Amino acid sequence: MIEIETRIQLLKDHTDAPTKKMLENLVDRKRKFDAYKKKCFKAQFITFLLLMGFVVYLYAFLIKPAGGQIEVILRSIFDEEFHVFVILLIVSGYATAQFYKKKEDKAEKEYHNLRCEVIRKSAELWPQPTPWKNRHEVFTMMKHEYDINLFHESK
Repeated sequence: MIEIETRIQLLKDHTDAPTKKMLENLVDRKRKFDAYKKKCFKAQFITFLLLMGFVVYLYAFLIKPAGGQIEVILRSIFDEEFHVFVILLIVSGYATAQFYKKKEDKAEKEYHNLRCEVIRKSAELWPQPTPWKNRHEVFTMMKHEYDINLFHESK
């Protein structure tokens, strides 16, 4: 069985068990979104570094010595296995970044939808008047502990 987050578990009488489970799912989706965001950034950054390094290499060792003759430059690029390998690395890095970007967008949509659902259902989850006061404490804890804003629906 998956263990409930410690801070959510400490809410005790502020929420009931289903609400705690909903908050835990929200934290899990936020972490999933953050993980894909980090992976996407890493893939984009590494691809960018590879591309810039290859462009500098091409300029310094192929374009400048060849005097700008296109046919000599293209022949030099595609005759060397190393150049083709680097080009394939750059293309695969770009494809990986695109893959993680799609995953990130999907995870963000799932996270945002669940977050909005919690906000919309807050009147049902914390009925007025007594539990409604606890709602603010729960929302504040979620903001400070997990960086999840439940006060407003906008991103």
